[in-house]
Amino acid sequence: MFEIFLFVNPIGLYCYDTEVLIKDAIDELNINSCFHFIPVTNSKVIKEDIIRRKTSGQIINDIPEYTMASYQALRNYHAIKFEYGNRKARCYLVSLQKAVSGDFNVYSQDLPEQVALDLGLDFNRINSSKISKYVDDSIQQDKDLARKFNVKNIPTTIIFNESGNYNGILLEGIVAHDKLIALFKNSACNQIPDEPKEENSYYPTRHLRLM
Repeated sequence: MFEIFLFVNPIGLYCYDTEVLIKDAIDELNINSCFHFIPVTNSKVIKEDIIRRKTSGQIINDIPEYTMASYQALRNYHAIKFEYGNRKARCYLVSLQKAVSGDFNVYSQDLPEQVALDLGLDFNRINSSKISKYVDDSIQQDKDLARKFNVKNIPTTIIFNESGNYNGILLEGIVAHDKLIALFKNSACNQIPDEPKEENSYYPTRHLRLM
């Protein structure tokens, strides 16, 4: 059993690509896994994604709208998790990320509601003030988890093998498919190939699980 923690920007460019790569690797190897999806946003996360988009040729026309969209996506995720469960919450973020991954400027104030409706979710229920306290508490719990795991950059993937020991692997940035496959095939999931770091790709370090 592999336990996977994926810390992502709710609307991040690399985050969608990382999610797809991990899912493809899990499906390819047909492995048993427990997946934890932890969206994180703050001024650093937002700035880094804007820079990545600019590097890839995307120019965000309205940065305040991007900032608002990131925080709204975060709150919507936690509200959906409370009202509909983890699976629906993940589907919501993945669908939203997919919609803006190629060009954030397609975003509009109606997009979050449309994504929710496409998934059969009641948008008014998600935005009810009755659950705002839960949303605040849930966001704080994820912040605490990121701090305990010493997550410094987004996206970050942490992989533990429950059948091995309590050591794990922390990877920052986009995870190369072949290296991800090699990690999953490693029964201990604690051996790190002796390779140089590559920009925006595969940044592995030994990671000790915090109980």
